[in-house]
Amino acid sequence: MKKKPRVNKSIVGAILLAITLWAYTTLNNEYVTFVKVPLKVIMPNNRAIENPIPQDLDIEVKGKGWDIFNLLFFNTSKEISLDLSKQRIEKNDIEVGRQQILKSVRYIGNLETIDALPDNVEIRTGISGEYFVEVEPNVKIIPTQGFTLVEGPNVEPERIRIKGNNKIVSNIKTWKTEYTIINDVSNKFRVKIALQDTLESIVAKSRQSVFLFGKLEQIAERTFKDVPYTLINGKAESYDIMPKRFEVTVRGGITAVSQVERSDIELILDANEVYNTSSSTVLLKSKVKGKVKLSAPTQMYVYVFRKSNEKNMLEFAGK
Repeated sequence: MKKKPRVNKSIVGAILLAITLWAYTTLNNEYVTFVKVPLKVIMPNNRAIENPIPQDLDIEVKGKGWDIFNLLFFNTSKEISLDLSKQRIEKNDIEVGRQQILKSVRYIGNLETIDALPDNVEIRTGISGEYFVEVEPNVKIIPTQGFTLVEGPNVEPERIRIKGNNKIVSNIKTWKTEYTIINDVSNKFRVKIALQDTLESIVAKSRQSVFLFGKLEQIAERTFKDVPYTLINGKAESYDIMPKRFEVTVRGGITAVSQVERSDIELILDANEVYNTSSSTVLLKSKVKGKVKLSAPTQMYVYVFRKSNEKNMLEFAGK
């Protein structure tokens, strides 16, 4: 039996020490590199940004490797804070230059800022506006097989406050959530979903997410026999219409189906369609109260033909 080669611990220790010394020496050297830094613009209360601006800029920094390493991988507070809130803005267009950008870099430790790309930011401003808008759920609910959605989807809160350039926010009537698929649900649900951020640099929202909720129940069906129709827009007395009554099946959540009565179902036949039909058939319109649907509404139609003693019409009626 062959012996497994032993790893000399002293060799491993020497390698680790060498790597540590190399890393320490390397990170103590001075370097120059570009780092992406988030851009934040603070406007006066009565002004707001109209055009899209970059979410971050490339800032060239100089300093020790340790500081750059920390900035790249651990620093989450770094930002470019362009504070225009105390400036008197007399023109709609503002151009922020390189020097102002570099002076506005915050929370980068001992690093020195050298340059910025791009080296200027153009900001178009206008009068600020603030509105409340409805939240529109942009979701797809996929129930467990045999279940159906009976309540919702609803959102909480139903409205959010938006603030921004009045020319833009005054035309926003609703704000959508991010598209979300909720799969394989069979009971009550409540989930947190993000709001869209397509206008993040232009429009400020009072919140970044909402709660979506709803309820599902097992699917049920109930059949009502001999349901009559109501004739509207005329009497169609010169026509024979068959059949006179229908078998109607409603479908939905088990609670809603159990609450449906015969009087909740309304079948409607329009006499104008009887007069104008060219196929001797007319489809009934249907209404049903409650959160249910008719199982097969397209199958409810009548045969119509003129009353006549002529043989050929009688033969047609017998078909």
